[in-house]
Amino acid sequence: MIKKFRLCFLLSMVLACLSTANEKTVEIFLSDASLDAWNPVTNEVLFMRRDEDNIWQLYKVKADAKNPEEEKESLSLNPTNVIGVDASMISRLHKGASDWHPSGSWFITELEIPYNISWSSVPSTRLLAEPGAGWWNNLFLVKSDGSLWIKLTNFTASDLDSGVLYPKFSKDGKMVVWAERIGGAKPFDEYPFARWVLKTAKMNWEANIPYLFDQKTHPLRDGAIFEPQEWGRDNKLLFAADIGYSELPYPAYRIDIWEAEVSGEGEIKGLKNLTRSLDYYEEQSSYSPDGKNIAFMANLFDRGYERRLIRAWRRYKTKSNNFIIKNLFTDLYLMNRNGEVIERLTYFVEKNWQGHHPLVTRSAWSQDEKTVLIALTLRSNITGKKVDESIYILKMGSDQAN
Repeated sequence: MIKKFRLCFLLSMVLACLSTANEKTVEIFLSDASLDAWNPVTNEVLFMRRDEDNIWQLYKVKADAKNPEEEKESLSLNPTNVIGVDASMISRLHKGASDWHPSGSWFITELEIPYNISWSSVPSTRLLAEPGAGWWNNLFLVKSDGSLWIKLTNFTASDLDSGVLYPKFSKDGKMVVWAERIGGAKPFDEYPFARWVLKTAKMNWEANIPYLFDQKTHPLRDGAIFEPQEWGRDNKLLFAADIGYSELPYPAYRIDIWEAEVSGEGEIKGLKNLTRSLDYYEEQSSYSPDGKNIAFMANLFDRGYERRLIRAWRRYKTKSNNFIIKNLFTDLYLMNRNGEVIERLTYFVEKNWQGHHPLVTRSAWSQDEKTVLIALTLRSNITGKKVDESIYILKMGSDQAN
């Protein structure tokens, strides 16, 4: 009897240890902030925050800061040297959706074009010039301390279909990929996020003023929306796209995670749809540092999503509507490189947010894979408007870390 008790006790201790090893914790890192990019080598986190005029500003802080709010540094309020736009305009323009150069000395970002059409149009249209939408934006290269800003693309306020989205550096820092807008959101049921193509270019770092060259355009199959997510060490590129859904209502609301190979000359080949789900929404993915797994946002728990989508399409069709901002709730998932879902990492959707609903958006990994930074947005259940942006820290269990 004593031996049996000892055996049960030892078994319970083993199970307790395993449970502790697998346990994940989620805690707040920064409030009133949106995750932009994390360089795990320098440990610096770029984040965005709205100022009193509702303009997105850029900041950076160490990921291990004891008091992130007090230790943050402003990068966009007082630039000293700007090439391509008046320096006094930087703080008045939306900026963000950035990516660190591997060296940590530079980052690339989007910057709103001054005096674009939204400034003289309906005020709400300026939402489209924010970093997550990218309309009427140019790419800028920025020194890590925010002192120098260099314009890389040359759209002007008169270019009505202009826009850039989610620039990403290759792991060697020699190339950049981004999405570029080529049309508007008409008809809305076909192009709810407008029309985009993927672009690749090389960076000339030898010049006194670095610049893009050898630009290539990639109109991939029948897709209309393309969002670069991350460039892997094996020259693979993660991007979100609506390829294959052009005949379906609201193809961009069914967006999938894709992977492709990018050659040294910027050619894209070997497209692979990792998520393959026409009735769910997957986006904002990131490779684990060892390259074996991918974290991604999705609404795989929401079995009624496509039903509501079709209902909205039958009602509105080509008319603009706010379906996506009222009906999309997401959490963070983990899949392997074959697209097989391993587990759900967060359960924000299951919490009571007092009349709001959560969207996990961006994620970024620590170098040891024990930590993931997560961007969380809250939207009103009634209006769909954003009411809060926060950055959370997910501490992975030891089995995931290894």
